[in-house]
Amino acid sequence: MNSRKNIVSLLLLGLTLIIPLSTFADMDADDELTKRGTVDDDYYAAGGEVDIEAEIAGDLVTAGGDLFIGRRIEGDVMAAGGIIKIRGEVKDDVRIAGGQLNIDAIIGDDLAASGGSIKLSPGTSVGGEAWLAGGDVTMAGTITKNLKIIAGNIRLSGTVHGDVELEGGDIQILEGAQIYGNLHYRSPGQAGIDPNAGIVGELTHEVVEWDYSEHGFGILFSLTLVAAAILLFWLFPKFTVSSASRIASEPWKSLGVGTGLLLVTPVIAIILMTIVLGVWIGLSVLALYCVALLLGFLIACFFVADRGAKLMKKDIHSTGSRLVSVTLAIILIGFVSIIPVIGGLMLFALLLLGLGAGASQLRFVYRHSGDEN
Repeated sequence: MNSRKNIVSLLLLGLTLIIPLSTFADMDADDELTKRGTVDDDYYAAGGEVDIEAEIAGDLVTAGGDLFIGRRIEGDVMAAGGIIKIRGEVKDDVRIAGGQLNIDAIIGDDLAASGGSIKLSPGTSVGGEAWLAGGDVTMAGTITKNLKIIAGNIRLSGTVHGDVELEGGDIQILEGAQIYGNLHYRSPGQAGIDPNAGIVGELTHEVVEWDYSEHGFGILFSLTLVAAAILLFWLFPKFTVSSASRIASEPWKSLGVGTGLLLVTPVIAIILMTIVLGVWIGLSVLALYCVALLLGFLIACFFVADRGAKLMKKDIHSTGSRLVSVTLAIILIGFVSIIPVIGGLMLFALLLLGLGAGASQLRFVYRHSGDEN
């Protein structure tokens, strides 16, 4: 369906194109980060737990595990994390992606959100349009313009002054819901519509098959990659940066080593598994192989982030700027990956480059540590 492609594309494209990379202004990064008071410019923050209860004159860009955003933001809010809670007032757009999203805020313009669970409280108001994509979506707030939702389970009890488009496995229009425009929904069966719900415009239903794995995998996978990238950098910052730099300095070597590991490792594991005493060793090799593939791709994402920063002549040596940049890189890669043929080839090339660079860096570290001993 064109609508589902449009929503996912808007979520991905919006997060990548509207973030003002030209101005890495005030920036903080820590495992536990708390911000209070006022900020006279844009503010960038990254951490395991980020608590922002401040008045920010510009945009807010943040990434981390648990994000708490309050008070008053004069510009946009862009956030990616595990749990995101937004309260207070945001004068412009809000674009967020995470595992669990709770919004209890006044938003001046548009809202774009993707996540496992999305909840808009009755006190939430959106001055523009809202695009929501996730596993479970509950919308009890007020939307001034149009509302579009793609989710496995949809619960709508709020007010929408424009048109509503819904697509999901289970759709419920609850008591108290008021839709002043048209309601068009796509689902395998009829939606549950409470008799006391108000629908002023035309009501239409399009029967479609629904498979949440098809709709939600890309979003949740991107979120998982962001979390894994942040964890990798916090645990092994020097290794991560050095491996990403190795792709730039030794691209052909990285590509060759990555191709060799990709082809040879499964063969070795299978050979080991044919030997009675080597079954568990072979399974262990396969498990490490899967981990290596993930690490290789993450290293490539850091490489893309570094290259992008260099092209824009931006310094990302601080922890916060690097985590924000790799988050944007992962989202950008996710958007490009949907392009037929080219997207798949790009992902494969990045995987090989990252795998080879990571292996080469490990070998370098091992040999260097041996020399020191």
